[in-house]
Amino acid sequence: MRRADLEGAFRRVRDIRLALAALLALSMTANLALTVSFAGRETVTVLVPAAAGPAWEVGGGGVGINRAGARYLEDMARTVAVTLLTLTPENAGHVRLAAARMSHASARGAIGAWVEAEAARMAGRDMASAFYPTGIEADPERLSVEIAGELVTWIGREEAAREDRRYRLAFRVDAGRIGLVRFEQLEDGQ
Repeated sequence: MRRADLEGAFRRVRDIRLALAALLALSMTANLALTVSFAGRETVTVLVPAAAGPAWEVGGGGVGINRAGARYLEDMARTVAVTLLTLTPENAGHVRLAAARMSHASARGAIGAWVEAEAARMAGRDMASAFYPTGIEADPERLSVEIAGELVTWIGREEAAREDRRYRLAFRVDAGRIGLVRFEQLEDGQ
């Protein structure tokens, strides 16, 4: 191979290396610019329900602040209350798994234990219950909801009780995911 051909090959390799280095520097600069531009942005996750209606919102309201829209809290509370209170010994396993998915990590154990205790109590008496919501009030600032409704209880196949009940649910939002942290029955006057 001639010396001129060899020098030409070296120049092409050098030029290719310089071009790749320039592209790498450009790519790193663009990634840095994107990172800086996204760092200061507020993030909101908009979930569109399967049925036509208003959008749900869950996300950050600024640095360290998490929020959820009132409509989303109402729908989440309805789902949680109906899931936890519509209980039979046969569906207890399903309810326990559903409760774990809907609960915040800090409350999964306590809520799962409550489902277990209720299912054991009901199995010993051949009981079942269902909850029918009639009213919901959401407080997006506190991430809490009060839900009222009718709790119906059966022993065997016979209806044993039909009671008006109210419950308070408290939620926590972490990284755009909402989770139940407290579920409590309210007494009259609370």
